[in-house]
Amino acid sequence: MKNIFITLILLIPIIGFSQKVTLAPEIGLNSIPMKGSDIGQNYQLGYHVGGYLKYHFSKKFKLSTGIFLTQKKKEYSSSTTGSVFTLFNDLLNGFGGLGTPGATDSLGLDSLNIPGLNTDYTKSIQGVSSELFIEIPLLANYKYKNVNFYLGPYAALLIAANRKEDLTTDIPLLDVIDLDLLLEQSGLGGFGGVAKSFIPQSGVKNSETSGTVGLRTFDAGINVGIGYEMDNLHFNFMYSHGLLDYRDDAKKEGNTETLKLFRVSIAYFFTLGKQSRSSSFN
Repeated sequence: MKNIFITLILLIPIIGFSQKVTLAPEIGLNSIPMKGSDIGQNYQLGYHVGGYLKYHFSKKFKLSTGIFLTQKKKEYSSSTTGSVFTLFNDLLNGFGGLGTPGATDSLGLDSLNIPGLNTDYTKSIQGVSSELFIEIPLLANYKYKNVNFYLGPYAALLIAANRKEDLTTDIPLLDVIDLDLLLEQSGLGGFGGVAKSFIPQSGVKNSETSGTVGLRTFDAGINVGIGYEMDNLHFNFMYSHGLLDYRDDAKKEGNTETLKLFRVSIAYFFTLGKQSRSSSFN
């Protein structure tokens, strides 16, 4: 699939000398479906900008390609659950190795099995990966009156990515304990701020990172769409469906997650070379 890039780039200067070629800058918005909620499907927006090169075999049949910067997104989530005493064991390891490496409960507290006492904790990650691609499509066009139909593959190269994550920690046991009162009664009230900074707590932490680590740098898929033209002005609606998992380590996950989006765009076509009035390509 990577050879598509080289092939299309080599074809551009060859086709460019023909009078059957039109060029068009295009700008659009990607509407990206995210995970649904109780009130329906969620969508996020991304931008799409670049230029088309279209070769006209006839008034009805055309072949177009181009190069674009297009933004795609993917929502992901994960969750882990364990014993709260695992967290305390890790805390003890941080104080001179008092805990037992690899143990889930070095103090044996979890074995007490106190009725009504929830000793579990849950850590959940909810994130969105925003990815910027250089994309080259190859579309077969069929025109009926002023309506265009599009179908063809695309190849894309990932050049930048950004991730925003919310880490939610839920520890029911610590939520019912007044740490300030506990530390005061134990005589450690003066060290409360320091002590609480080491004790895991329930809450949400936000983070943002940049980079393409863990993401597949090459993507390929299928575009299908419909458009309406008014002279040189074209309005297009496209659906893009990726065929490859967007994650570089997808085999570890066991399921396939691809990039999908809907696109609304507008383009203005210019004709290369001279043409007669009777041989309009629109």
